[in-house]
Amino acid sequence: MAALLLYLIGARSAGKTAVFDALIQTPEGPHFATRGGHRLGTVKVPDARLAALRDIFQPKKYIPAEVTFVDVALPTGGEGSGFSQLNAFLGEADAFALVVQAFGDVDGAGKPLDPVGQLESVLLDLAMADLEKIERRIEKIEQEVKRGLKQSLPELAVQQKCKAAIDAGQSLRDLELTPDEQKFVASFCFLSQKRVLAIANVGDGDPAGEQCAALRAACAEKGIDLLAFCAPLEAEIAILPPADQASFLKDYGLTEPARTRLIQTAYRTLNLISFFTVGEDEVRAWTIRRGDNAVTAAGKIHTDLARGFIRAETVTSEILIEKKTHAACREAGLLRLEGKNYVVQDGDVIEIRANA
Repeated sequence: MAALLLYLIGARSAGKTAVFDALIQTPEGPHFATRGGHRLGTVKVPDARLAALRDIFQPKKYIPAEVTFVDVALPTGGEGSGFSQLNAFLGEADAFALVVQAFGDVDGAGKPLDPVGQLESVLLDLAMADLEKIERRIEKIEQEVKRGLKQSLPELAVQQKCKAAIDAGQSLRDLELTPDEQKFVASFCFLSQKRVLAIANVGDGDPAGEQCAALRAACAEKGIDLLAFCAPLEAEIAILPPADQASFLKDYGLTEPARTRLIQTAYRTLNLISFFTVGEDEVRAWTIRRGDNAVTAAGKIHTDLARGFIRAETVTSEILIEKKTHAACREAGLLRLEGKNYVVQDGDVIEIRANA
C-alpha cells in the first residue's frame, strides 16, 4: 500500500485548513504540494518499534509508512458542500477526516454553533452525492433494458438496494453487501461507503475535547471515532524539537500530539496494521489490512516474492528488539517458519523466502 490517503472534509469555515496546516507543520516548516487547488501533505507514521529496529540495524535506508493528508478545496460559490462536483477526486480517498467546528458560539456562516448539525449535514451531503450518481446509473440501465439489453440487471438490483438504503437514511458504509454485490458497485467509489473519522476542531481552553459530549455521543451512535484537535496548539507543538514536545504536551494534559493520535485512529478505522523488513540496507514499514496472509504481505514487498513464495521467517518486533539479531532469535527457538496461510500480526518482522 502506498501512502494512506486521508481527505479532510467539513462544512465551510469549519477549520479544516487550520487542521491541515497543523498536521503538516514541522520544526523546519510546512511541507505540502498542490493539486488543482487542493493541498497535499505527506507525513511519516511514527512507530517506536520501527525506530528501535533502525537503531539496532543502522541501515542505509530508513522508510516508515506514510500518510498523505489532503485539504479538500470546496468549489467556490453556493452554500452546499460541492461534493457532487468533486466526486471523482474524493473517490480516491482511503478515508475521510470530517472536521467539525467545536469552539466559539457561532459557525463560519454566522449561525449559532451546532457541531452535531455540522456532522450530520456533511454526512448527508456525501450520501446525496452518491444518490445523484446512483439515480443516473439506474436510469441508464433501465433504458438499456427497454432496448432489450439485460446484462446489467444484476447490477440494477444492487444500485436499487443502495438507493433504498440512502432513501431510508442509512449510510452505505453500514449497508451489508455480498462480495458479488460489491463487485458491481466498486468502480463507483461511493463517498458514503468510505470510512469516516471525525475531528473536533476545539479551542485552546479545551484541548482534550471534554466539552464535546453531544458530538461524541452522536459519533458513537454512528460508529465514528472522534478526535479532539486544537489546531493552533498542535501547530505550536509541531514546530518544537521532539525533546521539547513532551513537557509542552504535559502542560496541556496531553500525552502525545494529535497528529499521532489521528494516524492511529485512521489505522484503527481502516483496520490496518504494519509489518517490518529489516537489514543493513533497509529498515522499512509496510502497511496491510488486518487479516492479510503471508503471501499478501510478500506481494506488498514485490510481486515476484508472492509468486514464488516458499515460507516467511517471522519474529515479533518486540522479541527481535530484545534479542538484537535474527541469529539470537533462532538460537532461542523464537524465529518461526510460516506458510502461505499465516495471518500476519501487527509488528511482525518478516523475511520472505521465495523461488527466483
